[in-house]
Formats: sequence, C-alpha cells, structure tokens
Amino acid sequence: MSVLPLTQEKELVSVPVVVEFLEEDGVYMVSVPWLQGCRAWGDTLDEALRAVPDNIRAMLQARHAHGDPLPQPLQNVDLSLPFTLRVSVA
Repeated sequence: MSVLPLTQEKELVSVPVVVEFLEEDGVYMVSVPWLQGCRAWGDTLDEALRAVPDNIRAMLQARHAHGDPLPQPLQNVDLSLPFTLRVSVA
C-alpha cells in the first residue's frame, strides 16, 4: 500500500491507496481502502493515478448527499476546492 498526499489549497491529507497491475486485463487499478468501492483504472499507471482524485471527489460527494459518514481524515476536505494527488516515487 502506498500513502499519497491529497492536497487542497489549505490542507494536506495523506490517503492510502493500493496500486495493482491486473495482468488478465492489462490495466492498472488504483483503489482507496478508506472509501470502499473507490477505484480507478488506466492503461498506464499515470492514467490510473490521474483518475483517482475525481473518483475520490465523486465518492465523497455521494456519501455527503446520502448522509453517509466520511472516514475521519477526509471529514474536513472542502469539496468546493480543487484537489490533486501528489505522487512520490521511492
């Protein structure tokens, strides 16, 4: 599991993600354990990672709209601000 920082204008949140290469489909899958069902796929790792912030935002908006609780570290994320995922490669 990798922990990638999700950044906003005023805040930094580290979000754990799992990166897998699905050999059978020939694609990369990035999933967010804190948000069950939140996944992104791409032909390249870059493509999958670029899709994750929008998927996180959509999942948070859906949970908020339905009154479902958010994971504690994500409760203060301001959905009106843009956010990006910064990736560090070790």
